[in-house]
Amino acid sequence: MVALEAHVEELCDQHGIEIAGASRRGRATRWRGGHREIAIPEIRGQVSYFIALHEVGHLVGPGRSAPRLEAEANAWLWALRNCAVEPTPATRRSISKRLRGYLEWAQNRQYRRVPPRIPPREHAFWALMETGGSLTERPSAP
Repeated sequence: MVALEAHVEELCDQHGIEIAGASRRGRATRWRGGHREIAIPEIRGQVSYFIALHEVGHLVGPGRSAPRLEAEANAWLWALRNCAVEPTPATRRSISKRLRGYLEWAQNRQYRRVPPRIPPREHAFWALMETGGSLTERPSAP
């Protein structure tokens, strides 16, 4: 776990991101003036490591300003492309579960005047939700 934690710290140093406290689910914040920070869970295994990478991806990866579900998938894609270890099946299931949760959130809000956007079928969101990502597949960026 020390190597995974060191990798996250290295990426944060490289991109000028401060690790500001702990958050069980993870949070990325870009403040006025350009200050960037993440709050991440303690890295105890692969899932928490990938959550940390995902939060970094929200700040430095492509597709950050996409609609919410697409931005979530884009951050996971960044995490998969920049990880130091191949994700285990449990990690892939965790990624899929998180994306399904966002999809349910969006589906439950379709009644709103401006509903959350559901990604188009060709977006990598769907393949990532199905498989949880695989480094051998290297899903394409949006």
